[in-house]
Order: sequence, then C-alpha cells, then structure tokens
Amino acid sequence: MRHMLSNEHIKNNLTKAQVVEAVMASATLHIKKYVVGFITFITRWCPSTHTDICRWGEMTITLESVATLLSLPVAGNIHFELSAEEEVMFDSLVKKAKGYNQKECDEKYFYTWWVSEWFPMQPKAGQVLDDVLSVAAFLSLCLSRDVFNDGPGKKTIRQKLVMFVIKLAQGVVLPLGSLFLGSLYSHLDSLAANMYASNRYMKVESHIHIAFLQACLWEQFKGYAHVPAVSFSSLYGGSRILRWWKRRPNPGLKLIDFFDNVHAIDFRPWEPVHSSMVQPNTFVVVSDTMLHM
Repeated sequence: MRHMLSNEHIKNNLTKAQVVEAVMASATLHIKKYVVGFITFITRWCPSTHTDICRWGEMTITLESVATLLSLPVAGNIHFELSAEEEVMFDSLVKKAKGYNQKECDEKYFYTWWVSEWFPMQPKAGQVLDDVLSVAAFLSLCLSRDVFNDGPGKKTIRQKLVMFVIKLAQGVVLPLGSLFLGSLYSHLDSLAANMYASNRYMKVESHIHIAFLQACLWEQFKGYAHVPAVSFSSLYGGSRILRWWKRRPNPGLKLIDFFDNVHAIDFRPWEPVHSSMVQPNTFVVVSDTMLHM
C-alpha cells in the first residue's frame, strides 16, 4: 500500500475513484468482534424486508452507513465495456489468479504469493510496478481480502472484481458501496435462514464482513461500546470505521438490552454527511414565499 500511494499519479487516480481512504484503512483495520451481539442481531433479521425487527419498529444497514464507515462510493456506472488493452489486462489477472495451485501451497499463504508474483523484491527485466496492471493487481488483492472477503474458507482473487479494479486503477468511480451493501444483505439473508434451519444443533458458517457490522452496532447504540477515538492518523485515511480500531465491547453489556429500547438508538450518528453522499432537498425553499391564512 505504501509503495502504491507513494506514487502521486496512482494516489490521484485512486482519489478520483473515491477508494483511496478505503484502501488506506484496510491496511490497519482491526476490530474486536463480539459474537454474542452479532448472534442477537442476526436472530432479529428479516430476509423479506432486509431489516432487524425490534419492539419499537425496524432498523437496517443503509448506504449512508457504508459510505461513512468504509468510505466506499455509492454512485457510479457499472455498465461499461473493456477496451482491447484492458481485456489483455483482465486475461492476465485472471490467468495469474487461476495459476495458483491450492494443493501445493496452504491457503493462508495465498495473499503472500499474490504479492510476491506482482511485486517481487527483485523485479524482472522490463517489469513495471506502478502501471495500470500492477495497480489493478494491488486493488484485486485489497478488495478481495478486506472488502468483499465474505467467508473464512478458500482465499482467492475474486474474478468478478477484476474488471472493476482495472477501471478503478484509472480513476473511474464505481458504486462499490452499493455492491457491498447488496452482497451484505444477501449473506445476512442466507445466514438467518441457515441459523433457523440448524435449530442450534449444527454449526453455521458466517459470510459477513463482521468488522463493519460490529462498527455499525457500536455507532448506533449509545453506551454499547467504549468511547471511540476522536480522530485517527492521516496515514491510515479518514474512514470513520477507524475510530473503533482495537476497541472492545463493554464487559457485561448485552446488545439485547439496547435493541428494544428506542431511546438507546441513534439513527444517524454521523455528521457531517460524507462527501460522496448527495442529500436531496425534501422541500422547495423560497425565501420570499409567504403563507396566507
């Protein structure tokens, strides 16, 4: 990450693509997870509405939560075609990802292998480490491991992300936050259904970005977590989720004690609105309008 962002051209492109803060945060994000609270959340999840059911009503995870906490863009166009040159990059990345032999190397070494293949200590003759292809390889790793890594099983570069990262490497804005939220909803739906079917007699595998969900719960339920950090080093970007870096749940507190208390929830805990969010005017405001009775 430091090598990539030390290059001003690369950093400017990632800034234009609105992913530089997410990339910087991914290098250090470490949040203490509280499994009991997570189970409380998922047992209230309703797949048909994508909401949690509380005694006072319903709540859910919003695009604003994703944009604010993870600094991922929620607007953009994913209907695009790759140029001939970009198709070559796509084939190169996919071929390299498929070339990894799971039988010969333990899966936990996959990411180390990917880095060594694209960013060797001694580059081969003619190899460039800061061209579009290399940046795309770097983003493939970052997004696959830290953003769309929704399972503890086989580690791999997600092929469906490859054409996105080629565009991101060139500064194109894509709605990664929207894709992330859609994926999260889908996995929460599946997990809720599987937990119900297991009837607590079988283990259920989670495919959820737990750190993000944990941060959401801490943000929205007053008193549920320790006081977050006021700010974080600019070296790691400005993602709000870093306020919860290495924070632990308050001992003895249970999410269920907050969940059904409408006075304990803060529906919109962040101000000001993230730069990538567009807030429409609900009412037309005209200064010289007068109401006549």
